[in-house]
Amino acid sequence: MSREFSQQELQAVMQAEAQLREQGLIVDNDDGKEAADHNSERISAFFELNTHISVSVESVLAAVQQMRDQMRFKPQEQVQFERLFNILGQDEQRAYKAFRQSGLIDDHHNGAMLLGFLAGRKMHVDHSNLVYALKGIAPQLHWEEREQVSSGRPGHTSDGKGLFSKSDTNLSARDHQKLSAEAAAKASGKPTPAQGTDYRALADSVQGSTHSKTEQIQKMFTTRPGTSDIDYEQTYYARRRAAGL
Repeated sequence: MSREFSQQELQAVMQAEAQLREQGLIVDNDDGKEAADHNSERISAFFELNTHISVSVESVLAAVQQMRDQMRFKPQEQVQFERLFNILGQDEQRAYKAFRQSGLIDDHHNGAMLLGFLAGRKMHVDHSNLVYALKGIAPQLHWEEREQVSSGRPGHTSDGKGLFSKSDTNLSARDHQKLSAEAAAKASGKPTPAQGTDYRALADSVQGSTHSKTEQIQKMFTTRPGTSDIDYEQTYYARRRAAGL
């Protein structure tokens, strides 16, 4: 048989509820209906199981304290923000709600910090004073994370790849030149010669964009380091670059 509460006892619960709200206990559906229902059921169950305990403001507060690990509370920063916000005048509340700053996260931590800063200095809450507070405690506030792109200046963290990917670090300068040329050709949408390509034929086929450049390009040869042998693969890429291909 469930315990029936008198009107006086229900009034005591409501009075205790006001204090519990200040402590951050979720008692209103606006803060989460499931959590509010859970807390209400736990308090009712406590007094139904302990019929010898009379219902008063003090006994309700004591019951919640005893069952604290079973009850659901708001985060402390939310409690602090709401306490500061609720004592503001209507104009100040409107000013706070309208305040926006690029990159500043709209959360209870920031709200509590900003309003606490102004309250501690007995400053009116308006746009200019909120900007003043923002500048004073900017490092302590929560900001949106922005992607960091290295400019190559000291202080920027390397992505670990350097100028080449790790798989390229043991390549020779000639191999790097080849890879760079192939990458440029790929980026331009032009086909990249496959392995075993007749680079001599390709080199001979490169023509200048104008008659004045044709002879210059056809005479352009690249030799292998330390020899007089023509490196037709590099000659091909050199002629393409000269021809603007």
